[in-house]
Amino acid sequence: FDQTEKHSRISRMATEQARQLHNEQSVHAMLQACSNGDLALVQSYLQQSRQFSNPPLAASLQDEKTGISPLMAAAEGGHLDLCRLLLEEGAPWNAIDRKGKCAGNYATEKQSWDVVNLLVDSGTKAELILGAAIRNSMGNGTLESHLSSVNGSKKGPVEHEPCTKPDYLSKKVRYDAANTTLLDEDDDAVMMEWERPLMKAHASIITGNSQKGKSVMNIGFGLGIIDGALQELDVALHVIVEAHPTVYQKMINDGWDKKPNVRICFGRWQDELPKLLNEGVKFDGIFYDTYGEHFTDLEDFHQIMAKMLNKPNGIYSFFNGLAPDNLFFHGVACQCVKLQLAQLGLDSEFAPCEIQVKEKEWDGIRRKYWHGRDTYYLPIITWNNDFIVKEHFQNAQTNVMDANSDKRVHDSSLSGGDDQHTKKSKMDCL
Repeated sequence: FDQTEKHSRISRMATEQARQLHNEQSVHAMLQACSNGDLALVQSYLQQSRQFSNPPLAASLQDEKTGISPLMAAAEGGHLDLCRLLLEEGAPWNAIDRKGKCAGNYATEKQSWDVVNLLVDSGTKAELILGAAIRNSMGNGTLESHLSSVNGSKKGPVEHEPCTKPDYLSKKVRYDAANTTLLDEDDDAVMMEWERPLMKAHASIITGNSQKGKSVMNIGFGLGIIDGALQELDVALHVIVEAHPTVYQKMINDGWDKKPNVRICFGRWQDELPKLLNEGVKFDGIFYDTYGEHFTDLEDFHQIMAKMLNKPNGIYSFFNGLAPDNLFFHGVACQCVKLQLAQLGLDSEFAPCEIQVKEKEWDGIRRKYWHGRDTYYLPIITWNNDFIVKEHFQNAQTNVMDANSDKRVHDSSLSGGDDQHTKKSKMDCL
C-alpha cells in the first residue's frame, strides 16, 4: 500500500509539473520560438517536456484561443528543419486551428514548397499506415462496430460527421421534383445537378477525349448524368452497376434497360464485377462514383478494376470528393490513391477543372459534400508504359518456357522416357 501511494504521489507531482510547464505562457513561448525558426530553443523546450511525457507534449500543444500549433507556426515561417524535428517528436500533421487550417495550409499560403512536400510525405505515410491498421481490424469486426458507433452519434457540427453510411442501401432515397437532386433519408445529397459539367468531363476522359465506339462501365447511376453523356458517344458496350433499389427502379421507369448497348447490373459492385470478370468482359473506360462507402471499398475496387481495364489504352477515373473540406488534406488523399494505383501498374494525374457551386445550390441539403473550392482535380488514370512492357516481356518468357516444356514432354515420349535426353533438353533450355 505504501509503495502504491508513493507512486501515486509521484504521478500527481509529475502531472502538476507538466501542467505548469505547459501553461499558456509556455505555449506562447514555444509558438514564438517555432515562428522565429529558433531550432536550439525549440529543442530545449522539447527536452524539458520529455521529462513528463514521451513523445513530448510540447510538440503537440495548441493555443487555446487560435488553435495554432508549433508545427503550424514553423510551417508558416518556412522552417523546414524545424518542421521535420516537430514531426519526428510526434507533432500531428493534420491538426487544425480555429479556422480549420492545418500546417500544410499555412505552408501552401506562404509558398514554402519544400515544407509542403515534407508535410505531404508525412501525411501520406501516416494515412497509409492508418489505413493498413483499419484494414487489419476488419477481420474481427472492429471497423464495423466503430462505424456503427460513430454514425450512430450525431453530436457536434454536421460537417464533422463521417461520410460513410454502411446502411445506405437499406434506407429510402428520393428524387426532387425537377430530378436535379437525389437525397437520402438524412437529407444528405447523393448526387446533384451542379456536377453535370464534371460528369461530362469524366465521360470525355474515359472515352479517350470523346472517341465513339468505346466499351465503358459506370459504377453508381445516381442522376444518370455521366451515363447520358456516354450514350451521346455511341458506346459499343455500356455497363451500369447500381445497387440501390429505388435508383434501379427509376432506371427501368426511364427506359435505361432499352437504350442502345446498355447492360444494367443491379447489385453491389462487390457482387456484380466478379461475374463480369468471369465472363471475360473488359472495358476501354471505367468510372466509379458510389455513395456512403468506406475508403477501403475504393481500394478493393481498384484491385478488381485493374483486371477489367483494357491494356494498354484503357482509362479509369472516379468522382474526386476525397477530403473535400480542406485542400491540403485533399492533396494528401490524392497522393495516397496515386501510390496505391502505382502498385497496380497505373499512372495517375489530377487535371484541374474550374467549377463554381453557388451557395443556393445547398438549400435544403443538410450537409455539403463540396466546400467552396473553385478547382476540381479530375483523376486521369492510365497504364504505366514501363509496367506494360515489363508485363509483356514476362508473358513472353512464360510462353517460351511453356513451349519448351511441351517440347521436352514430346521429345521424352518419342525417346521412350530417356532420362539422359531429358537432362540434355533441360540444359539446352538453361
